[in-house]
Amino acid sequence: MKVVNVLVESRETIIDKVAQYLHWLTIPKQEFGNMPVCPYLNAELSKDLLYMDIWYPHENSFMDLMESFLLSGKNSALIICPNTHTIDYSEVSRPAIQKKILKLLRANPQTDYLKSLVISPYEPWTLAGVETRSGSPYFLINVTPAKQFGKTHKDLLKTKYFQNYTDEDRKKMKVFESEKKA
Repeated sequence: MKVVNVLVESRETIIDKVAQYLHWLTIPKQEFGNMPVCPYLNAELSKDLLYMDIWYPHENSFMDLMESFLLSGKNSALIICPNTHTIDYSEVSRPAIQKKILKLLRANPQTDYLKSLVISPYEPWTLAGVETRSGSPYFLINVTPAKQFGKTHKDLLKTKYFQNYTDEDRKKMKVFESEKKA
């Protein structure tokens, strides 16, 4: 990876930028059946169940952050990944890092029940005609119990959330008509 010139921001600035993006994710949008892009995020935030931390890979490992998350007692984690002098996240493959993180989580008996979702503002990602990730100020890693991801998906199938999804969106998000009927 190439060496990057980086604007060093305070922890407070980084968290504030992410908080603004998270707020945007909680605003209902017509494209999602008048539901937020991330329908369950507001409850997570209002109940203070979201662990947030900033990851500087040259300072600690991802699993160090997972240990802090587990000790926090929070329900899910959002790991913020700003560019550093050693890593430019615009050059990081979201699918590749998501696979690596899942492999790390599954290899540890303390975290094998967790699943990750990586959000890259550098990757074009559109659902229902809305660019849902381009507004993220940083590369983000969401870690949540796999059962929770599954439950929210099933719950959303009972709503109008997916009504404006294209066939491509449905395939990308694994939304199948047969699931709706189940």
